[in-house]
Amino acid sequence: MSAATGLLRTELLCESSVLVAGTSEPAPFGVAVGEACTELGAEVRMCAADGAEEANVDQIVTTAVAESGSLDLLVVDGAGLFAQGGLRDCLDAAWDVTRAVVNHAFLATETSSTTGRIVYLAPAPQAGEFAGAARAGLENLGRTLSTEWARHGITLVTIAPGEATGAGEVAALCAYLASPAGAYFSGCLLDLRGP
Repeated sequence: MSAATGLLRTELLCESSVLVAGTSEPAPFGVAVGEACTELGAEVRMCAADGAEEANVDQIVTTAVAESGSLDLLVVDGAGLFAQGGLRDCLDAAWDVTRAVVNHAFLATETSSTTGRIVYLAPAPQAGEFAGAARAGLENLGRTLSTEWARHGITLVTIAPGEATGAGEVAALCAYLASPAGAYFSGCLLDLRGP
């Protein structure tokens, strides 16, 4: 039993569709989020967003949306992307996959009443020299886009894990954000780094 299933109601995410975007070698946060959401009833797809050209990211997202029929939550594993390719790759991939998901899933039609949620997982402070810059970049992206896309019902949140934050804790928080109660959070940083 994971931290998410210990805290949240079983089948809380039943009929939800989650896309976890990260590296071709899934990082611990991304894997834990996928497992927790699956345990709570969500249909989860994992996709690699590292090093992919913009057109390839569009194709990956289009395929994932077509296979699942819809998409409720995008989780961008910025921690894994940062560990794999550094600051620039982390932020570029986060923007590319966000843009693709919003265009191909959340804003697919003018009459679409579908809302969407996006969660960015920032690297922990000890992840490297520019981990703080990656966290700030993901936080800024989330805050800015939450204002821009609020009229479409799209919410964005950034999670900043601390040095002692476990993957299970991050996964449980992501699962909570995917639930109906998570709709109340947007444009904020959920800071797990402590005082």
